[in-house]
Amino acid sequence: MSIDEAAPPRTATKPMAFDSGEFAAGAARAVALHLALFLILSGLASLVMGMFHDGPSIEVFLSALSGSIGLVLFVGVYAVPISLIATVLGILPALLLGRALVRVRTFRTHVLVWCAFGVVFSGAVSLAVSHLLFRDQPSLMSAFLVTGFLSGSAAIPLAWARTASIALRADQGITTRPWFRRRRRTTSAVR
Repeated sequence: MSIDEAAPPRTATKPMAFDSGEFAAGAARAVALHLALFLILSGLASLVMGMFHDGPSIEVFLSALSGSIGLVLFVGVYAVPISLIATVLGILPALLLGRALVRVRTFRTHVLVWCAFGVVFSGAVSLAVSHLLFRDQPSLMSAFLVTGFLSGSAAIPLAWARTASIALRADQGITTRPWFRRRRRTTSAVR
């Protein structure tokens, strides 16, 4: 082992231990996935609300699609700062939960616990946001609060599972392929 390579934090007694880099990677994945899911779910919710409110028509569909620019601005102005604040507030409980589970070997148990944490934490953030920001407009913002809750509830366990699987595979010497990568053009395909 070279000086650049650090020993993995996992041992026989702590099979699911993690280091600070793995924890930070999981938190970053959770925020990025939450924002992506929030944007997708909010767009779908906007489309469905428009269809129910104005009736199904091509004009309503096109109007909802053109409103996606406003939705991106909404996510940038509100969802990103709220998500970053929620991440800072959620670091300590997530770290404590992760440290409490280092001796639990089964991946399934971890996924279930992180699902429960995602639901509870996302529910608490959604309630706090609805109480602080949208107290006088609950009907208008309820769809966005629900999509925020759903995206956060899904992002936390999915980000944990991805981060843990990368770390566990690296311990076995397996290089995990990235989710998004550029495809290389071969010279034989060009000719």
